[in-house]
Order: sequence, then structure tokens, then C-alpha cells
Amino acid sequence: MLVYNRFYGNDTGIVTKYVVFFYFRSIFVFMAVTIKDIARHSGVSVSTVSRVLNKKPDVNTETELRVNKAIKKLGYSPSSVARGLVLKRSNVLGFVVPDITNPNFPELARGVVEKARQYGYSVIFFDTNHDNKVEKEAINLLRSKQVDGIIVSFSEANQVELGKLKEEKFPAVQIYRKSPNSVISTIAIDNVDSAYKAVKYLLSLGHKQIGHLTTGISTLSGAERLEGYQKAYKESGLVYRDEWIFSGSHCADTGYDGMKIFLDQKEPVTAVFASHDLMAVGAYEAVFEKGLTIPGDISIMGHDNIEISRLVHPKLTTIDTYKDKLGQAGVELLLEEMAERSRINREIIFKTELVVRDSTRQIS
Repeated sequence: MLVYNRFYGNDTGIVTKYVVFFYFRSIFVFMAVTIKDIARHSGVSVSTVSRVLNKKPDVNTETELRVNKAIKKLGYSPSSVARGLVLKRSNVLGFVVPDITNPNFPELARGVVEKARQYGYSVIFFDTNHDNKVEKEAINLLRSKQVDGIIVSFSEANQVELGKLKEEKFPAVQIYRKSPNSVISTIAIDNVDSAYKAVKYLLSLGHKQIGHLTTGISTLSGAERLEGYQKAYKESGLVYRDEWIFSGSHCADTGYDGMKIFLDQKEPVTAVFASHDLMAVGAYEAVFEKGLTIPGDISIMGHDNIEISRLVHPKLTTIDTYKDKLGQAGVELLLEEMAERSRINREIIFKTELVVRDSTRQIS
């Protein structure tokens, strides 16, 4: 278990701390039950057990019942390795993520694992730490492990590598990150519409000066959410100012630094839309340091609906991106690719949903 603990405080103690937990399943290894154990327990030969398992007709009913009873009692299941050799598959999928410490990806991973298990697959995870070279290594390593297919969340830089998989008809799908030049099937969210929805909501509350904490054009999701912010302003007939936009990395520190700048302006913003919930949590700290309140003095809104958004006080208004469902849909799409070996790229775009909580309010 990895625990991230950071303290935020002000004199009123409105926010004291937040803790994010990522749980990783323990792996237990048990001695496997063999057909020799079944034969010994049921008092028959190994060949008889084999005939029962393979549903051969030359086994009498009484013997078959005795063998099946032993199978059930001992909890025997056929070797997935042996079965894989026959069927030419491993029943293992690969999942490559850019940063497992990003709270979005453990939730995606949970969806991937849950759906994969429903279909009898295990999952191998690979964290690339945003390194393009490691992304290539991940593909080679997973293929050497003879996985049946790969789910990736890759940057633009490695579309060539994904193109090679497509040419070789090796099943692979892109998840969460949408690429305009994607060479494989993709499942992602509509980031432009998502941010547009967030800013339209703040405008509907009467806010006209809305700050935006963003990763900017350094990431595709940041660029798209910035586009959604701009689209909402353009449609409203209002004009935003460049100083209302602060770009940085996907972390709480960016939110803290950006909010301090927003609050020190001659005409401070009355609301802030953060393109990631962690940025919003960092913004909370800067507000409380100033002795201000949320949403009394300023409204704050996030994006992603990660676990921390429900734990901070006040609870964070945000956008739900349904990460576990994205993970599950990624597995479904990959299994379709595995079955069809299709050369046609498919794109599935999820709509997001506004989650109104306590960090935003109507102003006159």
C-alpha cells in the first residue's frame, strides 16, 4: 500500500489533510492440484481421470461421478498454461500506463482488471513514467511474455510503434488518451465538451471572471480542456483574459501556485476551473492561506472526480469521467479486436457528467 499524505491548513481548520490510498492486490501462490491427486483421491488411474476431463465416452457413469466429485472437492482446474499451448493464447492481457501515481490510472486499472477477470484473463501492468523509450520497451516485453493483447495510454511520440502492431495485426487499443493521429482503436472522453460543460456551469452561477488551471498544450487533454474553456467564453459573449490562465504540471503544486497568482491580481477571479482535481486541491491551500473561504469568497471546480474530491472540505464540484467504465470498455474493445483482427480503427468517445458538490455557489 502506498500512502500520499499532505497537510493543508488555515486557522479555522477547514482543511486539515488529505490522504490518497492506492491498494495493490497481494499475490498468493498455492500448490496446484494435479490429475494425479484426483486419481489418487477417486481410486482410479490417471488415464481415466484424463478421459473424464476430456469427456470421452468410454467411462462408466459411476466412475465419472466419483472423479467429478474428487475434482470438485479438491478444487482442481485445468492448467491455463497447458490450455494456452493448445489454443495458442496465454489468457493474459498487458496494460501500459504513463504514471501509476496519477489517481486516474489506478481507477482505470480497476476497471480493466474487473472486466478481464470476467472473461478469464489476467493482467500485467507496466508503468512507463512518461518515458517514450520505456513505452517501446513495454511493448517488446509484453510481447515476449506472449500476452494476447495490449491496452495502452500512449503519447503522440509512439504512434509509429502502435502502427507496427496494427500492421502485424497484433491486438492493441488506446485508452483514456485520445490521439488525433491514432493508428489503433481508441476509447477516450470528450475533453472539449467536458471542460465546456464545467465552465458553462460556472457562468450559469453568475461568474464572469473564471480562472483556468491547466496543463496547457503540453498534453492533449490539457489542450482540449483549454479549448473547452475558450469555447464556453466565446459562446457566452464574454471575453477571458490571458492572465486568468495558468499552465503547469498535473499536480497540487500547480494549483497552489496558480491560485496564488489569481488571488494577487488587481481584479481577482471569482471562480476557478482546474483541469485536474489535484490542481483544485492545491488551489484550496492557497485560498485558505489568504484567510478566504470556499465557496464564500471564491468557487473552485475540478475535473476527473477522483476519490479525494469527496474527502476535501468543502467537497469538490467536479466532472466525472467514469474511469472504471472506460477501463472495462477498453477490455471489451480489445477482445473484439482479438476476435476480428480488424484493420479498421474504431473510436468510442465517452461523455462526462457534472457532479455538483459544495465548492461552488451562485453569485449576484
